[in-house]
Formats: sequence, structure tokens, C-alpha cells
Amino acid sequence: MNKKSLTPDEKFLLKLYQTTLAKGDLFEEIDSRFIAKAISLKETALKNIVKHLAQANFIKKGADTIVRLTPHGCKFVEEYLI
Repeated sequence: MNKKSLTPDEKFLLKLYQTTLAKGDLFEEIDSRFIAKAISLKETALKNIVKHLAQANFIKKGADTIVRLTPHGCKFVEEYLI
């Protein structure tokens, strides 16, 4: 899939997956602001994306801005975005 065709939600999921994979644990908690900065996402858009991805069960929200992938989100990234 061409990287330009990804939605901001998909870019967020893919970057979250890549970051956690690099750290060695796909289900590690990460600050969502770090991911947003890496993909040039504004704060308002970040809040909406995190809310919608959590509703779709792709991520779990933790304290404040902490998020982590769910098995469902991990499977989505592996099957459709990589």
C-alpha cells in the first residue's frame, strides 16, 4: 500500500506499531503525543483519533495521553497496513 494513501488514523496506528515493535513489546504503553509529533499531527486531531481508535478497539487508553495497541489493533496493522 502506498504510504500517501493512509489516513491519519492509519498513520497513527502504523507509527504506534513500529515504535512498540522497535522497543520489543507490541503492547507497551506509549505517550500518544510522541506518536503525534512523529507524524505531524495536531493536538485536536490527536484527541479525536485516539477517541475513535479506542472505540474501534484498536488501542486502549491509559492515564492522560498514554495508549497501547490491542491484539485487534495489532492484527489490523499486520494484515492491512504492512
